[in-house]
Amino acid sequence: MFRPRSHKNRVTFKTFLLTSLLLSLVAGLAAGYYFLPRAVRAPLTAAIVPAAKKDLPVPDAFGDDTTPRLLFAALNASSARLESMHLEAWGRLNTSFSDAETVAGLARQAAASLGLDPEAGFHRQDTEKFHGASWEGDLQPGVMLFLSVQSLAGAGDDGETYLLIDLEGEPRHGEGEMVAWREKVRAAFRPWQVDPHLTYGLIGVIPGKLTRAEREQRAGAVLAALEAKKVEGVEEDEFLSITAYSPRLPRSLNVAGREINVNVALRFHATDGNTYLHLGSPLLGGEY
Repeated sequence: MFRPRSHKNRVTFKTFLLTSLLLSLVAGLAAGYYFLPRAVRAPLTAAIVPAAKKDLPVPDAFGDDTTPRLLFAALNASSARLESMHLEAWGRLNTSFSDAETVAGLARQAAASLGLDPEAGFHRQDTEKFHGASWEGDLQPGVMLFLSVQSLAGAGDDGETYLLIDLEGEPRHGEGEMVAWREKVRAAFRPWQVDPHLTYGLIGVIPGKLTRAEREQRAGAVLAALEAKKVEGVEEDEFLSITAYSPRLPRSLNVAGREINVNVALRFHATDGNTYLHLGSPLLGGEY
């Protein structure tokens, strides 16, 4: 059964952006940092952001994105049962600090592009150097959507305004549904001629607790299906995470001079006695 993640920590897009940048840098170190306690992680964020900015993915505006097909095939190779899907998209709409009403108007426009009621209740947050308008709810039964337009003063020459769209839910049609999500999201960015940065995620379930050798075998099957080469990894008693590079995936991050574009992790959950396989490209977002 799908268990939706809480979006309560997404108060501002700045939090999301810092997290994304943090993940970009940490991935080169096997993503081990993201398994430290929250109190330990927080002070590191601001310190590493300047070094990580250059590692943002470059949008590919040409050709079809084959990532969904490749990730679904890799998950199937692991013999995990697909439980949920996640697609996160973000892009810069302009290089200016927009006023509160402009931000709200941009949010309504994006909502309408997604088939939402543009007059739906948006959560507003406005300060001297930040304006944000966000909406969270069900796009359809079993699918949660989070939308946010946020403008930051001083992020660029005159500031920057971003759109973030996050979809997560139970798979009904597998790969085809992920592709439909992607096209819906791209359409929402089209009025600004922006090709969004996309992060794909799949979660699969494997009954029971795996041995270390079994975890490595499942992760190895995923990498083999993608023809991916391991870059870094971290392993604990009930957990394994590997970042890798596949020449078959169309987008990648350059971290410390090394290309990465796939992240696979397996963790045992004692609460239900199952092992969860997380697969993402170019990285897994958030904690898992």
